[in-house]
Parts: sequence; structure tokens; C-alpha cells
Amino acid sequence: MDLFLLLLALLGHAFFWIGLVNRLHALGIRRWIINLATATCFLFAAMIPIGIAGWLYTKSPERLTIASWRSAADRIDPNRFIKVYAIACWTVASATLLRLVWLRCFVRTPPLVRFHGKRRAKINPRSAEFGADEISHRLFTRLPLNEILRLDVTDWTLDVPRLAPALDGLSIVHLSDFHFTGCVGKAYFREVVRTSNELQPDLVALTGDLVESAACLDWIPDTLGQLSARYGVFFVLGNHDLLTRDIPRLRRMLEQSGLIDLGGRQRQIEINGQPVLLMGNELPWITHEPAACGFAGAAPPLRIVLAHTPDRLGWACAQDADLMLAGHTHGGQIRIPPLGAIFSPSAWGVRHISGIYYSPPTILHVTRGVSGDTPLRWNCPPEIARLKLLSVKPSN
Repeated sequence: MDLFLLLLALLGHAFFWIGLVNRLHALGIRRWIINLATATCFLFAAMIPIGIAGWLYTKSPERLTIASWRSAADRIDPNRFIKVYAIACWTVASATLLRLVWLRCFVRTPPLVRFHGKRRAKINPRSAEFGADEISHRLFTRLPLNEILRLDVTDWTLDVPRLAPALDGLSIVHLSDFHFTGCVGKAYFREVVRTSNELQPDLVALTGDLVESAACLDWIPDTLGQLSARYGVFFVLGNHDLLTRDIPRLRRMLEQSGLIDLGGRQRQIEINGQPVLLMGNELPWITHEPAACGFAGAAPPLRIVLAHTPDRLGWACAQDADLMLAGHTHGGQIRIPPLGAIFSPSAWGVRHISGIYYSPPTILHVTRGVSGDTPLRWNCPPEIARLKLLSVKPSN
């Protein structure tokens, strides 16, 4: 029993500090402050158990058990810090484990999902057809079991309640989190683009964290600039795009490569005679004047929101959006059976880690993204997501 309580306390301790880090990365504050706060959290997470164990050992060196903890705390610590912290850790661990079980076992895929499937994409980012500078993948990408260069194509077929019959079958390829840093060579991203184009989508949506290093801005024409879709390739930016330190230049290069900027904007297009309203939200990192939500024409448009973080879901619902597309979470990057993902830079933790969620009237899709600033994935490969939208047939 002592060992169980000790392990539960350590688990709760880890959950608390990881949860704090997750929520720090959902804030729209300066990157260096986030990095400093993250390092501080991990330092405390490492030092608190060591400090408590060392202190208890000096007072009760014979046995580090729950009983010795109680004895030492009763005799020496009038504030009973250790007891209070242990109880807090047990509470956090129990609540978190119950929540993870609930999310994995009882939160079902929304009934509007008609089909979900995936397949491994056939890519070869180390092919001889690419130049040596394009296949310079760093050491991390070669680690055993690292899935950073293994790409899934994920298919979703969704019933969209208010979709006009004329838009039945509309296909959207959702891509996010490219993180051009140079750690993963350009060849991999060219393969991502080729695979996306083979899907022949009606729309392509890019939801931020496209270029992280200014040295990789010149990759855009050969990669993102080669994306194709019948009705356009649209993008918003994310927090890591700020690290280029030249957002105007980044937007300009993307637009010159044929992509359409939705950052803080809206754009109405027409597909099969039906209006489709696309809106972009780059909060909390990049602020804009709120995009007006009006539209021209008598027919209500299909409303699609592009946002970097799924935390903008409340805003999308307020805009009466039918569909919201987001990234930012990377699906957790590392998923530990049976717990699943633990790291998630979201105010909601792992609640919207990846996949389809429904908060009427808005369907939310969160993609795992196609790469990451840390080129390490396990049990969570990158993905290209293709969404097929179907109109709901009236019942007889």
C-alpha cells in the first residue's frame, strides 16, 4: 500500500506540472517568457521529489516509506507541508486518471462522422531524386521508433447539418504545423505537398506554424507554393511563425506563391453556385481587428473557420461556424499506452488533442500536423487530413 501511495503521489506530481506547462503554452505571451516558465516548471518538477526524499532521509534514513514520512512530518514540520503536498498529488492523480479514462472510454466519436479511415502515405524523403541539401534530416529523425518521417493520410466523411445539397461531397485537405526549421529536410515537405495534390481537394487549409526559421523562408515556393486545390489554398499563421521575426515578409512570400491569407480576415467564395465564407483567427498570438461576419447573398453560406489553436472553438461557435479547422497540439507527439497523449499546449489540456469534436453548431477538426519543432514522435505519426463534407438528407 505504501508503494502504491508513493507511486500515485509521483504520478499526481507529474500530472500537475505537465498540466501547468500545457496551459502556459496556450497563452499569447512572449516566447522567451514561455520558455523560461517551462524550464522553471520542469526544474521544480525534478527538484521537489528529490528535495523531499533527501530531507526525509536525513530525518528517517532507515526507511523511506509512507509511515516514515508521517513520522518525520509530525516531529519536524509544523506546517506539515509534505502531507499537504502528498494529499494534493493524490487528488490530482486520481482526478486526472479518471478524466483520461473518461476521454478514452466514454467520449465517443460524434455521430455525424460517417466514415473514418487512415493509411500510410508512400513517401520517400531520402530519395536520390532530391538534392543533398534537401535530405539533410538531423540525427533525431534517425532514432529508432521515431515516426517523424512517417506520414498518414487520414480520411473523414462528415454529415454537416446545414450544408447545401449543391456542396455535397466538398473535400478539404487540412494541413498544419510544418515547422520549417531545417531539422527535417525540405524533401520531406515536398513529399507532403505531392501527396496532398494527389488527393485533388476542392480546398486546402493551412492552420499555422508554417515557417519557424527565417533561414527556411526560401523553401516556400518549392513547398507550400506547389499546393493545389480547385478553389484555393488558404492559410493562417501560428505562434511559431513569429520566430521568423518578419511576419510581413512571411505573409508576402506566401501570397506571392499563390496562397490566400485569412489572418484576421474573411473571404467569401462561390462553389457550385453556393456561397462559402472562410474566416481566420490567429489569436492569442497575432491580434487583428475582428473580422466582420456579414455575407452577401440570400442563401446562408457554409462558414469555415481556420485557427491555429482549438482553444478558439468558443469564438467559432459565436460566429455560427459550421466547421473549424485547427492544429497546434501535434496530437501530443508522444502517446503513452494506455494513457495516450499527455502534452498538449491547450487551455483544455488533452480535451481536443486530435480528431473530430462537435460543439453545436460547429464541427471541430484538430490535426496532428505534418511535423514539429522537436522532430520526435512516437505512437503519433504526422498526418495529412482529408475531410469530405456531406449534406444531411431530410428524413421521410
